[in-house]
Amino acid sequence: MAGIISPGQWRVAATGCTSGSMHTVLIASLLLACTRTDTSTSDSGLMRSPGADETVHAFDAEHVYFGDQDRRTVEVEVTFPDATNTYSAIQGRMALTCPDDDCDHWDRYATWGVVLDKGGESETYVEIDRFITPYRVGFDWEADLTELRPLLTGTVTMRVFIDTWVGPGHDQGSGWLFDAQLDFVGGEPPAQEVTAVVPVWGHRSFHYGVDDNPVTDQILPVDVPVTPASRVTLRSFITGHGFGGNENCAEFCSKSHSYTLGDGSWDRDVWRDDCSETVTDGTQQGTWRYDRAGWCPGAQVFPWDMDATASWTGDDVTVGYDVEDYTWNGNEGQPYYYMSGVLLVSE
Repeated sequence: MAGIISPGQWRVAATGCTSGSMHTVLIASLLLACTRTDTSTSDSGLMRSPGADETVHAFDAEHVYFGDQDRRTVEVEVTFPDATNTYSAIQGRMALTCPDDDCDHWDRYATWGVVLDKGGESETYVEIDRFITPYRVGFDWEADLTELRPLLTGTVTMRVFIDTWVGPGHDQGSGWLFDAQLDFVGGEPPAQEVTAVVPVWGHRSFHYGVDDNPVTDQILPVDVPVTPASRVTLRSFITGHGFGGNENCAEFCSKSHSYTLGDGSWDRDVWRDDCSETVTDGTQQGTWRYDRAGWCPGAQVFPWDMDATASWTGDDVTVGYDVEDYTWNGNEGQPYYYMSGVLLVSE
């Protein structure tokens, strides 16, 4: 049975309307005044104007580790500019550094983003960015986060997760220090400003290649109500992990993944063929040179953006996912993928 996103589950950050809380809005009004594209008086009376340049430090040398306590997941409260201010761009600047000059020796899966409805029945983690740590050294990277402005408004809960199993005193490293700085560039918003970020599939993992547990039973289609929009983008992060069985799936095998939205469909091989170029500072060790399923050690994971505007018709649309057939032979680690999916909607 398909999952259903009801009108009340469309979320935008609505500080200007709700004193900093994550506000749930009816789909019929999609944005309220908090994310309208004009800079005059909105329908509900909220004035918007270009904000001043501002830098927000979301994470400041946050120590992520496993040891005397489990700090593989760290959450912080962050306050972003409110919805009365508009920005022409939001630039993210992220960095990993080594606590006590002793980084984790291994490449680790990692992600950071926003937690919606923290502690509520519909708590959802919305992934902003994904990366893989390098072997034993730090690295830094940038990402254009302009389209995620609806999430980066008011006071929100942010989460970083690094799948590390070491910490202070461990002989294979002390974990990682994570920084995330967001630079808000004041000015008129983009011409097709994203006005809602709609979670379709929250960040999750699923097994691959097990006949009695097919992917289509793990990632169910989701029905999403249609509202007027000038542009709709389906964005997904997806990476393959686990190896040692046939074809060394899913970390070292290239497989075709497919998405559908209404009558639209998209498919591509999830694969990175430039891992030998992601050497960070030149001292990374380990097998970083080998290409992998959508990722490289010491590199940002790039999202897959699909223009779904032409298929955004009718009363609602069904969003689906599938992956190329494969049967795991049962050797070594079981193959699996990490995946998340959202819709970026412009009014």
